[in-house]
Amino acid sequence: MGQFLSRFNIHLHTRMHQYENNLIPIHYKCRNCGMPCDKSKSETTCVNAKYTRTGTKEQPLVNRTVVPDNKVRWSTSYDYHPVEFTSEKVKNSTKEYVDRDPRFDLSVTIPWNQDDRLCDRRSYHGIYKIVGRVPQNPCGRTGITGRGHLGHFGPNHAADPIVTRWKRDANNEIVIHPTTRKPVLQFVCILRKDTREYAIPGGMVEKKEKVTDTLQREFHEETLNFPDMNERDKQKLLATIKDVFENGGIRIYCGYVDDPRNTDNSWMETTAYNFHDGSNEHLALINVHGGSDALSAFWHDLGSETPLYASHAEFLKNVADIHLAHW
Repeated sequence: MGQFLSRFNIHLHTRMHQYENNLIPIHYKCRNCGMPCDKSKSETTCVNAKYTRTGTKEQPLVNRTVVPDNKVRWSTSYDYHPVEFTSEKVKNSTKEYVDRDPRFDLSVTIPWNQDDRLCDRRSYHGIYKIVGRVPQNPCGRTGITGRGHLGHFGPNHAADPIVTRWKRDANNEIVIHPTTRKPVLQFVCILRKDTREYAIPGGMVEKKEKVTDTLQREFHEETLNFPDMNERDKQKLLATIKDVFENGGIRIYCGYVDDPRNTDNSWMETTAYNFHDGSNEHLALINVHGGSDALSAFWHDLGSETPLYASHAEFLKNVADIHLAHW
């Protein structure tokens, strides 16, 4: 295995461990700031006022209560009246791993801040508070209570694989950006079905699933649709990807995500790993296609010019910094 990793320029790094307790930056994409915050658009209200996936035929519009920048933290005094919202799909779910609501059913007991038999309820940011029998978002107010579209109260864990390669010209030379004079990276990008935003492929950690398994599964589901590949070549490629995902990668981030699904009681946390093919020998050669969970998948130039879902721009900037690449 060591020779395989060396040949493909893959470097091993420490796997997932308990993240240190730290103050989470103020969130924006899961909060109505009360101002026309996107100057590129004509809206007179916050672009994040509408809770994601509402205002449709299936789901009536839900608007978040206004939370100004200086009132996000729970330590600040605020006459706060959030909207309560949990989608009917979540409320009516009979799946074992979807939480029942302990606020309305006193028989429900959930082992907060622990790794229980259904999922890991620990946060990367340490112990979170329990207020009114449910967790309190460690970042602060969001304008909505309940679970929204999320299955768990407290942290909902995800994993995001960031697969990169150098952009190369017709002579196979690495392309240098004309302004920054730094080499240009490309990453595997998807167009999300739900929000129509560009994003890193990724998804929820399933019941008692290892993060490494989630990274590999989500990359397969969202980017590896093989319409023109024979079965032998497909299995060979999948074996290579499995080796890379299980034995290499640099951990870019683990912690709270500024995700539009977040509420006062439920929020997203993720682990993001970068899998970089610096020699264009394995991952870089994959002809990606949109899978079951994405409208499309493609290699895209990495740079600050691309608007991205949730906190994905922050993750990609970290990747660019690590590789001394253009951003």
